This record gives sequence, C-alpha cells and structure tokens, in this order.
Amino acid sequence: MTLMYPGRVPAGIPRGETDMFLLIQQAEGSDDYVCLHSLGITGHNRKEYAEADFVIVGPFGVFCVEAKGGDVTRANGVWTVGPKGQTYTSDEGPFAQSESTTHPLRVYLDRELGLKRDDFLLGWGVAFPHIAFGMRSTEWDLDVVYDERDKAKSFVEYIKRLAKHFSVRRQKLGRPVPPRLSPARVKQIASALRGDFELVPTVRGLLVDSKRELASLSAAQFAILDFALNDRNPQIICDGAAGTGKTLIAMEAARRLAHEGKKVLLLCFNAQLRRFLAMDASEVGEAITITTVHKLMSDLIRKGGFEPQLRGAHSSDATYFAEVMPDLFEKAAYALIEENELPLYDVIILDEAQDVLNASIMNCIDLVLLNGFKNGQWLLFLDSGLQSKVYGRMSAEVLAYLRDRKPAEFILRDNYRNPKAVVTEMCQVTGTERPICRRMLPSNVDYRPFNDTREEGRKLRALLVELLHDGVAPGSISILSAKARPDACVSRHPPDVGKPICFVEDEAGRCPSDSISAASISAFKGLENDVIILTDVPSLEPMSDWTRSALYVGMTRARAKLYMLVDKAYIDARTRC
Repeated sequence: MTLMYPGRVPAGIPRGETDMFLLIQQAEGSDDYVCLHSLGITGHNRKEYAEADFVIVGPFGVFCVEAKGGDVTRANGVWTVGPKGQTYTSDEGPFAQSESTTHPLRVYLDRELGLKRDDFLLGWGVAFPHIAFGMRSTEWDLDVVYDERDKAKSFVEYIKRLAKHFSVRRQKLGRPVPPRLSPARVKQIASALRGDFELVPTVRGLLVDSKRELASLSAAQFAILDFALNDRNPQIICDGAAGTGKTLIAMEAARRLAHEGKKVLLLCFNAQLRRFLAMDASEVGEAITITTVHKLMSDLIRKGGFEPQLRGAHSSDATYFAEVMPDLFEKAAYALIEENELPLYDVIILDEAQDVLNASIMNCIDLVLLNGFKNGQWLLFLDSGLQSKVYGRMSAEVLAYLRDRKPAEFILRDNYRNPKAVVTEMCQVTGTERPICRRMLPSNVDYRPFNDTREEGRKLRALLVELLHDGVAPGSISILSAKARPDACVSRHPPDVGKPICFVEDEAGRCPSDSISAASISAFKGLENDVIILTDVPSLEPMSDWTRSALYVGMTRARAKLYMLVDKAYIDARTRC
C-alpha cells in the first residue's frame, strides 16, 4: 500500500485525480513507495506557480505523473480534456505539462539534498484512467502513458515501465543509469519535497482519521440486513472472517427484530463481548436479552433448582461444559416446562457460533427457541476459518444439520475493521487468503524486536510511555498476550506508566476509561480496540494451527494501529514467509 500525502482524497478534486489517487494508494507491492498528491512547483521555468498532480518516490526513482480524467482530444494544436460538460482547453497539453515539472524538482533536490543528475532517476508520465490512449506522436512515447487498460495491474508495473523507459533514454545519451533508492533515501526525498507532512503519522492522528473512516463505512455493513432480514428468511447463516462486521450486523439484526415486537435472545461466547453488547443495546430495554451461552445455562440451571449439583461439579473438569452443564440444563428445562416457567424466545441470534457449535450446547439452546432450530427463527454468525481453530469446538455435523434446514446463507468477504497494511501483514504471516479491505487508513504493522523476556518488558513499558506522550487515551490501548495471564509479559513485568492495567478477563465490571486493558488473545475474541500491542508472540516455525489462529485473531483486533513485540526467531522466520 502506497504511503499517500495527504492520506485522504481531498474534497473537490477532479474525478480523474480521485480515481488515480485510489489506484496509486491501493497498488499491490507498493509498500516502499511514497506519493505526494498535488505538489506545488514554485521554481517552474515558465510559470510563477505550477503543480504536479502526483509525485511518486520509490526504489526506482522520482516520477511526476499528470492525471487527466474523462475524454481527451486535440484539434489544431489545442487540447480538450474532461468529461462532457466539464471540459477545459490547453495549448500546452498534458505531456509537456508533466515533463515541465521535472526540471524544477531536479534543481530543488540538488539545492536541498545535494542530489546530482546521476544520483537518482527522474521521469514523468501521463495517466488517462478513463480512456484507452493509443495516439502516436513525435511529442511523446506511449511508454509514458497509463490508461484504462493498465488498471487491471498494479500501478507499480507502470512505475517500472517508466523507470525502464527513462533508463534507456539515459543510456542512449551516454549517461549512466542511477542506482536504486534505499528506503532511507526515499523518505529523505519525500520529506524534502513536502516537509510540512510527517512521513510517519502520529498515532493520535491515526485514531482521529480511523474514527472518521469507520463512521463513513458503518452503513455499508448493514446492507445485508436490508434485503435478508424478512419473513421469507426466518433462518440465516452468516459466515465471515475477522473484521467483516459479524457482531455489528448481529446487534443491528437484534434491534430491528426487537422493534418488530419480537422477544430476542442474543448469545455469544465471550463474557467481555457480552458486556460490550449489553451497553450497546441499553436503549432497547428488555426487548433483547444479551448473555453468554454458559451464563444462559447456569442461570436456567439455578432457576430450575439444580444449583447444588452445579456447585458440586468442578469447572476445571474437562467434561464440565461439554457434559455436566448440558445435562443439568436439560433437567432444569424440563422441570420448568412442567411449571410453565421455561423462558421461550421468538428469535435467537448466536454470535461467535464457531465457539459453541456442538451438539450438547445446541440441544440446550434448542429448548428455549420457540419451535426449535427446525422450525423457529434463528440467525447464526460464525467464522468457519481460522477463528474456529482457537477452541476447536465447531462440529461439522451440527453445521451440516442446520444447513439441511435450507437457511439463507451469506458470505461476508469485506473487511471493515483493519487498516489494509495490517490485513496484508496478517495474511502474509498466517498464509490466509486476503479479503477485500475497505479501510484506506495508512497504518503499517510496527514490529518492536527484543532479545529476552526482560527486554520485552522494557520495550512494552517504553511503547506505552510513547503512546501516552503522543496523546493516545489509555482506554484506546489493549495489550494482548498469546500466553495465559500468569505467564504473560504484562503480568511478569508490569509496566509502571502512571495508568492502571485492567485485565478484561476479570468479571468485576468493565475497564475504566483511564486504564489500559490487557487480556489473552482468546479472551479478546470478538472485541477490538484502536491500538493493539501483541506480546508473547508465538514462533512462526513450526506453524501450528493454534499459532496461526492466535496470530490471526490477535492481529485483526486493531482498528487503527498494531504493534508486535517479537523475538529474533520470529524476525528470522518472518523474512522467510
């Protein structure tokens, strides 16, 4: 993903520039590139002030690209450019316009950085994103043209073509081909050309941009309910990867069904997620019951008079949740049926279904659903991919049984939560297929290497101090560990940063807003935060199913920024991914 400055498409610019902005920003293989949009050229040799639509700085050099949207014609030496009704004319033309921006840039970089003609490759091009431009002329070479036929490939391929074209031209003139630019040189040049922008946005700024972007995307996530949630689809299965909005859609479905006068039960697996959902649904009162599957079971067991048997069992026993609780639940349910006191729900919505989708649990839920899973109204939201490996409780047989009911099935493919660079890195590490990313926030994964566990603790504290000093609110930060709480870095080396650390696994209410939250990765499933710090990251070699799923879940919790504290073994293995 290209680092763009500014980071968003400015309002009011022509459609051609808007389209090119996004094509450049989203180009595959462009992580080493910086693009400056609408760069002012004050030292132009013919104009008091000129402007380059895009200046791309990367390994191959510096390239000025002029973008022209809509139709393009030239008659009697006069160019006419733009969509119908919005055209303008020019005697200069886009090719001469683009080429003319290179000389003042060369002079400026020589003056500011001491870069001579042979120190870097400088070229130019013209982009016509809405037409196929094939006209030939002695005034230009088609190698410098980008048009609608190039959109199927990464914009980086066009930059490579420009680099080859201008390298060949230099060789024909007897000049050496300049060396490639290092990442440090790319950053130096981009900073010199537009020094009023930081090349690494502050995290606080990222959070502001992130909230604005997420708000603009929220409505699109609910589109599936606009046509799926009706009487013709009483049973629905939504399958989607992390970040596709399953929980948000489940909550919105619960609201809409409650407003229809239906008694709704919204179930999830994670106790922390239940608290979050309960706060979110407070405005609808008692129309929606929100609880975890196991709390539903324990509450009904007590109501049915079987609490002594429940207390007598040991929750650490491997059979407690799989056999003891389901058995007592059924006994309690039948006792309540005889007294006509068994609660029944018109609709059951099950989020995080992959964590509870087994016969013993689903048989229990079936008892409190009006008309059961066979004929009742239900909605299941699950991730049948890597998230199902965290607990390994999803039964293929149960899922097949539910599918035999012929529910409406929907696949959620678009990731609305994570910055594209975070998703790209996660897919690279875990070998997961890359989803469609709707986030445009420029936010790379920030690796912080350490040599031993003590240094990991020091690095964690230093990072927290850095974030707090940058103005990031403590409540926007979550520290996640791939280890259980007693063995976690945050427990073994508690960071003293003047803010409390709140473990979300604690049942005593939610974390105060002035505290930094901490949890195991598995306990944070279904949750998210603006800034995620992953600690105790497991080794990539060998890559077990659990390691892959833990990294998948942990990395996809970040809405704006992801930090990972990793050891040398991880770094070495990452270079081989």
